[in-house]
This record gives sequence, structure tokens and C-alpha cells, in this order.
Amino acid sequence: MKIVIFSSSREAEMEEPVFCDRDTVRVDASKCTGKSLGIAPFIARYLKDLGFYVIVVDPFADEASYEADEVIKGTTFQIPDEVVKDNYVVVATRHVYDTWAIMKSILGGAKEIAVIMSLKRAEVILKRLMQAGIEREKLRNLRLPAGLDIGAKTEKEIALSIVAEILAVTRNTTARPLRDVKGFEKLLEKIT
Repeated sequence: MKIVIFSSSREAEMEEPVFCDRDTVRVDASKCTGKSLGIAPFIARYLKDLGFYVIVVDPFADEASYEADEVIKGTTFQIPDEVVKDNYVVVATRHVYDTWAIMKSILGGAKEIAVIMSLKRAEVILKRLMQAGIEREKLRNLRLPAGLDIGAKTEKEIALSIVAEILAVTRNTTARPLRDVKGFEKLLEKIT
């Protein structure tokens, strides 16, 4: 299965400094600062190690930024629907192109969409998406905030929680503790 990671290795100084249409994004690089990769490279590396085909979209990516099968970079890029269709998408765009990445994933027919953002930020983005005509039911399916509750604190731990959720979803499992799934309590009762 392919996993598409929408990312940005710079942060936006202002609210989503982009010009975009259905398939194309042009980022105003003068409104994006810093150079920090964040969680996305860890997610990409873990997924590659697990055998997934990983596509990263990062306008500011360096050659060595990601372990991925494909890296789409440049401050102007195009993503046709075929890139996201029936694939798992992770949105980790650091406020650079959040709205577009989620909308593209929904309209392009992504199988699952995990979004790395706070609920406070999500309130702003979800309002924009609804104003743009995205139905509430489609938004209800977003995995936001992405990941499983494992008490993650560091970027690597957060990435691990997101990858664990991706595995659970792609394998159609519950993500419950194995002791509960395998029936440890029943075993314990049986032998006492």
C-alpha cells in the first residue's frame, strides 16, 4: 500500500501562505521560516522499514530529508488525484498548506486521512473546509489528531503512535492490548 505524507520542513509565519487550485500549490517561501523536519521524517522511515511505499510532498525538502520512495518538492507542485486515490494520507504541513492537503485528500478519494494538528488549529481548518463545501460526514472520517494514545511526548514517539494507528487501520484490527484480545484473563482463570 502507498502512504502519502504531506509535510513541510519550514513553518508558516502567516496563515497558509499558498495560492492553490484543485491540483496545484504555490507556496510563498518568503512567508515560511526555519528549517525543522518535525515528525514526518520519522513517520516516513518507520513506514519504509515496514515495507510501505512512501511518497512525501514537502516544498522545502532536501535530498537527505526523508527516507521515501518518492519525494515531491519545490515551492510549486502538482498532485493529481491518482496520487492520493485509495491510499492512506498523513497531513503534517505545519500550517503551510493544511486546508489544501486535507481537501485534496478528501476530493482525491484517499482511503484514510490522518491529520497531525491540535484541536484548536483543527477548528479553524474544519470551518474553512465546510465553507468550501466539504460535507461534515466526510470530515467526520478524518483521523484527527492522528495516532494512538500511548503517552507519546517526543517526535519519534508521536510518529510511532501514528504508524501504529496506520497499521491497525490498514490491517483492520482494534489496536486493543493483546492481553485483552488473546484472553489472558480467561487463561488466568482457567489455571487457578
